[in-house]
Amino acid sequence: MSSSNQETPPLSRRRLFQVGGGVVAATAAGSLPFVDAGTAHADVDPSLRFNFAGAGDDPIVRKSLHANWVMQSFAYDNVNRHVYFVQHNSENTNPERAGDMWVTKTDLNGNELGSMALHNFGHGVQIGVEPYNGAVYLWTEWQDRNPPTDFGNKIGRFKFVDGGVLEKNSGSVQDRTPTLANMHPVSANPQPAIDPSTDRLVVRFRDVNKNMRIVLFRMSDARAGRLGSRYRLAERALPTRDAAWAKANPFQGFTAYGQYAYLIEGGVSDTSYLTAIDLNGVGQSIAQDRWPTAAGQSLPGREPQGMAIWLVTAGNGAVQPRLAFGFHSNNAGVRQASVFYKNTFW
Repeated sequence: MSSSNQETPPLSRRRLFQVGGGVVAATAAGSLPFVDAGTAHADVDPSLRFNFAGAGDDPIVRKSLHANWVMQSFAYDNVNRHVYFVQHNSENTNPERAGDMWVTKTDLNGNELGSMALHNFGHGVQIGVEPYNGAVYLWTEWQDRNPPTDFGNKIGRFKFVDGGVLEKNSGSVQDRTPTLANMHPVSANPQPAIDPSTDRLVVRFRDVNKNMRIVLFRMSDARAGRLGSRYRLAERALPTRDAAWAKANPFQGFTAYGQYAYLIEGGVSDTSYLTAIDLNGVGQSIAQDRWPTAAGQSLPGREPQGMAIWLVTAGNGAVQPRLAFGFHSNNAGVRQASVFYKNTFW
């Protein structure tokens, strides 16, 4: 599915040139400078960037999901008009149940339509939803290590089955972990998202220096397991946060739309922050950094959890992209999910 905005050049555009094996950027006036050159690989078509100050709405507010667990992430099935939420049991103390997750399928208003249990998969930091050949495939972190860490160290692709239960060693889970030389050998913790506007897999991972990076692949390649360096469309560093700020405002989710990746950060019952990253950028460059949002501020125990791209088809057939971001809330032990979005561009 393609977006009506995908071929429109942004107001501030970058051109990349290969010079002696490195990457040099020519930046339009007014954009942020690069902090360091870094190693990058980029081949992403230009697109518009979401305006964090723009209009939006809250289509899902305080909806209970299948389990009374913490909502961690969500993503849209833009073909069948459904939402898939991932939940994690933050209160679990049983090592055998570390990494257990529930997936809840809902309508666009957050009303439950089905569910699936995933045992020892990970934390549920991010999910990708792939409608394909009449079925829906989910991409999640997978294979929590032994001893368990509560985070998966691979990416698994599997078919959603209402009422199904998957163990981490199930043969029905396809290993779709990128095979990049710079991934950390023990704690890469890869996390998948899907850009439905361009049909691309987006993976956030930890490199050998324990810094966070992001990489893109065509879904046709990712689906077939072609996830090595030669198939990358883009790979670049994500911004490194000051340790004190990062502890108070932990990373909570990401997504991508066209040329830009988006991050959400923030703690419990506090301000949350949205950031935009140019996938054609290099080093620590940031298109827009830590925009504060008060969305959902009245939610009890509000904590940001997850981002996704929602494509809405208007009556005239035009596709209207939305940058959706979620919040978990806790009202006297009742855990619920809410979703907000932005839908305007620079």
